[in-house]
Formats: sequence, C-alpha cells, structure tokens
Amino acid sequence: MRGAVWALAAVAALLTGGAVAAEDRFWILWERINFIGQHCPDGASCLVKKSYTSRPLETENEAFIYRLFGVSGGGSNRAFAVGEHPDAPTVCSANQSSLTLGFDPEALPRSEKVEVLRGVKAVHVDLTGLRSPPGFSDGFGERVHQRFVRILTGAGIRVVDKDAVAHLPGQPVMNLYFSFTDPDHDCDYEYSVFASLSQNVLLARDLRIKIPAGVWSFSTGSTEKDHTGTEEDAILRIAEAFVRDHSRVNNR
Repeated sequence: MRGAVWALAAVAALLTGGAVAAEDRFWILWERINFIGQHCPDGASCLVKKSYTSRPLETENEAFIYRLFGVSGGGSNRAFAVGEHPDAPTVCSANQSSLTLGFDPEALPRSEKVEVLRGVKAVHVDLTGLRSPPGFSDGFGERVHQRFVRILTGAGIRVVDKDAVAHLPGQPVMNLYFSFTDPDHDCDYEYSVFASLSQNVLLARDLRIKIPAGVWSFSTGSTEKDHTGTEEDAILRIAEAFVRDHSRVNNR
C-alpha cells in the first residue's frame, strides 16, 4: 500500500458582461494504491485498487503553485493548457455519470415498460427442449420452435443462436417455461406458459453495475379466460404478444 499526493488546479469560467474571466482554484489529491494478491506490485496475480480523497488547497503563494505546473502565471488560457501529467489519475466523482453522459440518469422520467423493446432487432430463443404434453408426439419442442421462429422473423425480428447473442447489443434472450399437471388425472389437467425477455441493464444509481434482468414478460395457459386452442397455441401466443408489443414501440 502506498500513497501519492497530487496538486491540481481547476479553472472555473465565469461569464461577466459577455466576457470570460478565469478563477484559479487549487486542490490536494491523495491517491492510495492497495495491492491485493501475490507477487505484488508487478505480478500477474496482483490486483491493484486505487482510491482518492481531495481537499482544497488554501495558499497565498500562488506563484509557487504555478511553478509546480511549469508556468510563470495562470492568468492566460495558454498557461492553463499545459496538458495532463502522464500518470494523472482518473477520479470518479459523485456526479461522474452526469459528466460522462451529459445528463443525470436518476433525473430521467421512468419510461413506459414497452420501451425496452425499442431497437431490439434480434433475440435468442430455443424451444427445442420442451417436453411433449399429453396427446402430442415426440419432437413437440422442435415443431413449436420452428413455428415460433417463423412468427418472429415474419415481423422482422431475427432469431440467433446461443453463440451469436453474445455479440448483440444488450444480449436479449427469451426464456420460455412450459409446464403441465400429471396427465393421468384428466379431470384436473392444466398447463401454463410463462416467457421473459432478459437484457443487460445498468443501474441508474451506479452505472458500474451491469446485470441481465427480465424486462418483458407474458403468461397464459389453460386457466386464462380468453385462452382457446391447444398447448401449442398457448406457446405461440407468447410470440404473438411479443411481436405486438415490439411493433407498438418500433413502428411509431
């Protein structure tokens, strides 16, 4: 563990009567470097973690500070534009997200949920492993998968394999869960379908956190009042619902 103290100058531009005036402020920046692991500090298994703390530097000897920066005075813009030190640290401040993005993520109004489908041009979905319900022959999953894919591609939504989805923006993946009760009890037989589209998302409060999260979902089944048809029809209704919501936001 070691510490380094850096002297920084920050210039604030003030508009006064149409002219631009410069005000110099000086800061002390303390960099602490922690080495974690083996064969530190330069070993391949050594992790480096940096943290910073800062304080304003109150001094009347500004000439000394200017000399530290290699200039005779700070009155001109040319004197300020001396360039960064090659080892100058990058400090993430509390408003770093706003500075990087140009807006505050937390201040954005909450979007309509269907907006998560805007710009989605391809997804990964694989129904080939679905178990055949009673009354359907083997290969149920493969047949339903082909019909499901035709509905999506007919709407201009490509379906890609598991390897290709890693290269898609947001990596959208549709997971579908199909279940049914014990077929030996015909009087109580029921089935249900639930699907969820996941995409990689960033937390508004901390843009360093990225996780796959369910952003769209739809469910149906034999107990739904508006359901008609077979188990296969219920599964394909997921594709129809996805296309409907996708068209709603992308065809505006």
